[in-house]
Amino acid sequence: MKRWTLSAALAFAGLAIGAVHAQDANANNYQGYYVSGVWGGSFLPFLHFTDAASGLGHEHFDDGFAYGGAVGYNTGDGIRYELDSLYQNSSVKSLAGSPASGHISSTGLMANATYDLLHDSVFTPYVGAGLGFQNVGGNIDGFTGRQWRPAYQLEAGLRASVADNVSLFGEYRFTQSESATLRNAGAEAHQHFSDHALLAGVSYNLN
Repeated sequence: MKRWTLSAALAFAGLAIGAVHAQDANANNYQGYYVSGVWGGSFLPFLHFTDAASGLGHEHFDDGFAYGGAVGYNTGDGIRYELDSLYQNSSVKSLAGSPASGHISSTGLMANATYDLLHDSVFTPYVGAGLGFQNVGGNIDGFTGRQWRPAYQLEAGLRASVADNVSLFGEYRFTQSESATLRNAGAEAHQHFSDHALLAGVSYNLN
């Protein structure tokens, strides 16, 4: 947790320093296509794991990691449309109060829209939402499997222009999908999934 918190703090410091040196270059009100990349921490809440033998159990996970990217279009008036993907991976610590082994990972593919609240400013807070699919699965105490499931995401962050075609940003992102089915020797279990991610990223305008 401390490692990811430090990374987030450094990212936001980079936003401030970059913006101070780029008052005349604003990539936030750019109109056109862009690409972006993100990295950071994944912090799973207490998830639910349900199988016929044991019923519903709560899972506790170690802090994980996340990284991904997006391609998008900025309308120039604060609205951005994106196709983004994020991968996360977290190791399980316990299931139903007992030590457990394994991991959960997910890969999302989302159609996303964001709105820059101050798009004419070097600094702009933004909010966004997306719909798509999440490939959820892993290995939980011998139960394995992976499925594409419908999902959604919500996000909020702060973006700073550091050059006429480059922006840095820090973001909180919440993702949730429908449960995935895991199997072990014919037995089935249902893995609930949601994720809290703290991310830092860079965006590059293509033209």
